[in-house]
Amino acid sequence: MKLSHESKVRLGVGIGAFVLIIGLVFGISRTLIHFDGPWDLDDVVSGFSGMDDAVDEDDLLDGGNYSARPQQLSSTTFDEDAFQSLDLDVTSGTVEVKRVSGGPVRVIESGRVAKGASASDAATQNLVKIEGSTLKISQFDCDDERAHDRKVTIELPRELADNMMGITANVGLGDLTVADIACHDFDLTLDSGDVAFAGTVTDTLNAEVGLGDATFELYQAPAKSMDVSVDSGDVEMTVPNSTGFKASLTLGSGDFESDFLPLGYDGETILNLEFDNGDKSATYRFEVGSGDMSFDPE
Repeated sequence: MKLSHESKVRLGVGIGAFVLIIGLVFGISRTLIHFDGPWDLDDVVSGFSGMDDAVDEDDLLDGGNYSARPQQLSSTTFDEDAFQSLDLDVTSGTVEVKRVSGGPVRVIESGRVAKGASASDAATQNLVKIEGSTLKISQFDCDDERAHDRKVTIELPRELADNMMGITANVGLGDLTVADIACHDFDLTLDSGDVAFAGTVTDTLNAEVGLGDATFELYQAPAKSMDVSVDSGDVEMTVPNSTGFKASLTLGSGDFESDFLPLGYDGETILNLEFDNGDKSATYRFEVGSGDMSFDPE
């Protein structure tokens, strides 16, 4: 079959265009593979994957003047029979008291260290000492720039943690957590920080709360007395359903909620209300200003 002159021209143009397209595709692919310029795909991908390392969120917050992660600043050990009570002064930072299976008592301070300072230099001086039968944690220095996000962890071996005589805590802007500890008496003064207590208080509990938030999860409630007041903060308490007490409530403009309250209580502002539960053996007093308090069975 013979092709006309016009058909030959069209066929030649088509073949030439096809060859040209193949050449362009081949050339562009080789350029992308070997090009080391700013648009190299491997560099772009690796750049995105490494952004967490290149831009640390903590460094953005403090201008990179502190270590990105906490470091141990100090560690002190005591025999478990060296004391029976705790006295905690938490103006800032965080204090955690927890039970461990065994070993000596350990007090560990950690924090993010200022660039150019060593961990030992940043440690709080005279942080912990024993006076009589009490282990005392000294007040933190809010203006100390050697370390940020300070935390003190107090590890109590089981035998001591299960039978502390007393815990006294004065909390300002800081945070206090007490977990799985049993003590006879617990006394708290809280300004605007946060406190979480989970454990047993066998005899007396006194808590004065200002602007802060406090949570008490009591495995066993005080058998003698409890006195809890809140100004404009928030207090949440749970106790065993079988707890025996007679209680008085004074309520301002805030709110008090409890499943122990008698039926018909509408939660409105009152001068004084009395209620009880079980054998009425303990004496409880609650006072609420403009804040909120709840007192419920677990």
